[in-house]
Amino acid sequence: MWNSCTNHDSLINSGNSETRSGATMSQGNKTYGEEEGEEDETLAMTGVDEDDDDDDDDDLDTFTDGDLDSGCEDGVLGCRDPFSSEVKPRILLMGLRRSGKSSIQKVVFHKMSPNETLFLESTNKICREDVSNSSFVNFQIWDFPGQIDFFDPTFDYEMIFRGTGALIFVIDSQDDYVEALSRLHLTVTRAYKVNPDINFEVFIHKVDGLSDDHKIEKQRDIQKRANDDLVDAALERIHLSFYLTSIYDHSIFEAFSKVVQKLIPELPTLENLLNIFTTNSAIEKAFLFDVVSKIYIATDSSPVDMQTYELCCDMIDVVIDISCIYGVTGDEGGIPYDKESMAIIRLNSTTVMYLKEVTKFLALVCFLREESFERKGLIDYNFHCFRKAIQEVFEVRLKVLWSRKLLSQRRRSRQATPNGTPRAPS
Repeated sequence: MWNSCTNHDSLINSGNSETRSGATMSQGNKTYGEEEGEEDETLAMTGVDEDDDDDDDDDLDTFTDGDLDSGCEDGVLGCRDPFSSEVKPRILLMGLRRSGKSSIQKVVFHKMSPNETLFLESTNKICREDVSNSSFVNFQIWDFPGQIDFFDPTFDYEMIFRGTGALIFVIDSQDDYVEALSRLHLTVTRAYKVNPDINFEVFIHKVDGLSDDHKIEKQRDIQKRANDDLVDAALERIHLSFYLTSIYDHSIFEAFSKVVQKLIPELPTLENLLNIFTTNSAIEKAFLFDVVSKIYIATDSSPVDMQTYELCCDMIDVVIDISCIYGVTGDEGGIPYDKESMAIIRLNSTTVMYLKEVTKFLALVCFLREESFERKGLIDYNFHCFRKAIQEVFEVRLKVLWSRKLLSQRRRSRQATPNGTPRAPS
């Protein structure tokens, strides 16, 4: 992908060291404020005043104080929260055998090379993985074997579907998918009866070997057959989302991004904040990325194209690699990059890519024109406001969850005493 960016002028900043075209220079701790005469163009965020510009923001990763510290750590919601089931939904990977379910999981969340997935063994039992401890994206993935039988009395499908946020059904586009569509219909109808709030996602997988016309034809045929089966069963109210995916390009990451976004309750607020930020900073496109999985959890309202998304993924890889070598100290082990990590890459098309660290696991990646980037002081100030607004969004969420936990504890304390009499009011 970097072939399209040849002869570009790149600047990688990790910590306080910068590298420009192979030459190393020392910059120290340099900060950017508002440019002269541009105070009236600064970005106004909810709950953020201009007087707060000089505040110390080194602790922006910490979203809570006091008792709320137990529910959040370095910008990860619910990773050690005893009542985190509300913010840690379950994603099920289902489909026939050899459809590519395990390969998807390994490539997206374990950074396995697509070629190495050829040696993976078939899944013969339900594999559960919690990805919240190494990523901002906070959910569990359950990988189901293709031969699972819903009619087996030992299979408690009600328990599994009851706590599910999204069900991803993987269909091998290079195989006969008649049986896969039958299994998809059975799975969806069973899951919907237990939990009508599940998001049903269909990955039409292994499309890397198909031409563009053949891909569209496959998607149209599979989508029509699946929806017709639902209409025949009087279940047309069930909505299926379809994606063309392959582990050999970034389509699988983009598809997973859209699946995860539906599970983020703060998504409308994040999108609105990005729209305000891009409008006031003359930015053409902005993504809020989870740097570990390269899933973007939010973007502004402008359309997303695959080339832009691939450039963002490549840029994140470069920043992480540089940070692992120069920016991360030994006591921070698994952190992909540090608080000072940032990157500036100038493309041949007079476009500038700008990456800034938001939290330990989140990065903001922007696309803007070179003439707009000349006002970098304004952009950095707006980013400071955006970062504080992100902090406030998740502070509210955590306080709500903490209140629910306290309410639940109070309800339990009011339950009947062991002899069956009500507990006396305090």
